Amino acid sequence: MKFLKKKISIIGLGYVGLPTFLVLSNVKKNKKYLYRVEGIEKNDSRGRQIQRNFYDKKIWIKTNDKIFSKYLNEAFLRKKDVYINTDLEKIKESSIVVVSVNFDFVNPSNSSFQNVKNLSKELAMKIKKKTLVIFETTLPPGTCDKIVLPVFRDILRKRKMNIQDIYFCYSFERVMPGKNYINSIVSNFRCYSGINKQSKTVCKKFLKTFIDYKKYKLTEFEKIIDCETAKILENSYRAANIALIDEWTKVSKTMNVDLNSIIKSIKLRKTHSNMMWPGLGVGGYCLTKDPYFIKFATKNFFKKKINFPMISNTLKINKSMVKTSINYLISKIKTFNKKRFLICGATYKEDTSDIRFSPSIELIKKLKSKGGKITIYDPHLESDKLTLDKVNFTKNFKPNFDIIIFCVAHEKFKQLSFKNLKKTLIFDLNRVLTDYQKNYLRKTGFKDSQIVTI
Repeated sequence: MKFLKKKISIIGLGYVGLPTFLVLSNVKKNKKYLYRVEGIEKNDSRGRQIQRNFYDKKIWIKTNDKIFSKYLNEAFLRKKDVYINTDLEKIKESSIVVVSVNFDFVNPSNSSFQNVKNLSKELAMKIKKKTLVIFETTLPPGTCDKIVLPVFRDILRKRKMNIQDIYFCYSFERVMPGKNYINSIVSNFRCYSGINKQSKTVCKKFLKTFIDYKKYKLTEFEKIIDCETAKILENSYRAANIALIDEWTKVSKTMNVDLNSIIKSIKLRKTHSNMMWPGLGVGGYCLTKDPYFIKFATKNFFKKKINFPMISNTLKINKSMVKTSINYLISKIKTFNKKRFLICGATYKEDTSDIRFSPSIELIKKLKSKGGKITIYDPHLESDKLTLDKVNFTKNFKPNFDIIIFCVAHEKFKQLSFKNLKKTLIFDLNRVLTDYQKNYLRKTGFKDSQIVTI
């Protein structure tokens, strides 16, 4: 199957859909763009604002990834071939449809089943024969087999079509916002599966047009549920790794041992190199919910009651992980009332503007409740994105605070010079400061007791 000048529709232009949209709009063959790319958002206030931003050449997701900015600026110039709308009707013209919409399966009162069914119904009613449909949204294992495909089969049958008339696949995303936003798509291992051999073949050909597959292997699963499960197990492992270190962070303070040095020595072994570091907490939209999906799937799709004690405890530990840092701060600070705090970093992750489930925000709320006067410094965050009462924002790093807390390892923080910084207690809760910065502080009169790491 040839993809030259084929039209692609990306449904959902959030933190995953937008970079996917940009990557595909910049795929070239023989120095010519390969695809016409359409981004589709909901016809609501948010979706219409995203559409306006695009045509006004405004970036609505802030990042310091230079490739992201370059691709977006190029997309602005290709209005005939790269565009955004709020109407699914045009997918009738698309040869490839990529679904990148989030569905909330964690909240018991949500209508995600219905949302998935509704979107599947709309797609099945509009797509033409031989369309490649790829769901890349993280889903509870079994969602495609139990929810999505039955809808497709039913609607296609009413259109006098068969499920074999389209290519249906699942290939979960591994997008990582930050300075390597775009490269996290093109230079990353990818998994995929489909309803039949032909669907898998077409999907693989498509993935190979934009992924560096010679360096990053494409893994084909026999069944779609295997591919869905791979993402959930992967993120469950990552979440459990973090929860383990939180336990050791607590005990290291009791025993007064240098946990960072200990982990550094362990990570020298290649088999242990992915051990996590101590940190402020778990945030973002993936690790905070994805492990739960296996429990959801077994209960709702397979009618089995399985406890999953490790996953349950992992989510519980990670949800309260910020308390470890808060208790540590309490042990070091005599009184919080009227103390001036500068919080460096409020996003959940370095070099991104994403604040979803940010542990920094939980920390800020706790410090406020204890009477602290809070100012936030985050170069990636606009003040109107946070709705916190009696919290100030600054666009520059300022030295006139009683306590400075580094929460997020933004690249800009690692370049701070710390000139004129005196009589300040510094907490590094996420391995933000470099050895050079800490040594500079010591040379300018800071004692080790004034530069505290978790």
